Amino acid sequence: MYSESEHTPQAIANRSYQVRIGQYLNEGWQIFSTQPAAYIGFLILATIINGMLNNIPGAGPIVSTILAGLFAAGYYFFSFRIARNQRPEFSNFFNAFKNNYFLPIFLTNLIIGLITNVFVISASILFMIAGLPFFQSILEQAAAEATEPDADLEQLLALLEQLPSVPDALTPVLILAGAILLLPGVYFGVAYMFAVPLVVEHRFDVWPALETSRRLVSRDWWSFFFLNVSIIFFNTLGFCLCCVGMLVTIPWSSCVIVAAYRDIIGLMPTTDNTNQF
Repeated sequence: MYSESEHTPQAIANRSYQVRIGQYLNEGWQIFSTQPAAYIGFLILATIINGMLNNIPGAGPIVSTILAGLFAAGYYFFSFRIARNQRPEFSNFFNAFKNNYFLPIFLTNLIIGLITNVFVISASILFMIAGLPFFQSILEQAAAEATEPDADLEQLLALLEQLPSVPDALTPVLILAGAILLLPGVYFGVAYMFAVPLVVEHRFDVWPALETSRRLVSRDWWSFFFLNVSIIFFNTLGFCLCCVGMLVTIPWSSCVIVAAYRDIIGLMPTTDNTNQF
């Protein structure tokens, strides 16, 4: 247990640690398994709300995106209480909507999204341009083998033919440039994994949370990368199980991050001993 003076941004960024992926996966499951019905119920509720908002024309999808980040933070509020051996309440899932948390969490998610998506979207555009000739050849082959003319397919081919052709020599350059642009997006996506939890648990402001997470994670970035790969792998398995498995793997993923946070950063000292398990 770290003293209060060891919970400053500088002290946390310089924290000595060892990433224990297996331990975090196991402890994350222990956290989830204490209240599985609450986790799954909240996920279903959040999914329904976001789905309804996405179907509202205009600002609906924007509001849904904002709420998705706040709902994701809700898992941390709930899980940190379990990590402290305190009895959580279902209302803890909605703590991100409180005035003292809403803006910092929203801005933290916004900055992370902007930084990572600038690189990821730019890389995706280059990959799409590089793949256009291959995609067009597949469509042409499909049109040639079709027994009857397909109006939609012919219209798409006509549209592609109007686009400037991509020289064969330029394709590997575009792929390489896309890969180079993708790397910073992946780096920041992993480096900021503790940013929102630091806002939630340590109540850091936006920039200290971002920089503390980045500096801490960057010292052993590859280990955290493989931790994230493990989480993605299990979520992919959950998706393959007719998406039903994701009812477990999505909240469990946040529990794994809380377990890693507790081991590496340590929980902020508190005098709140109410509702102990």
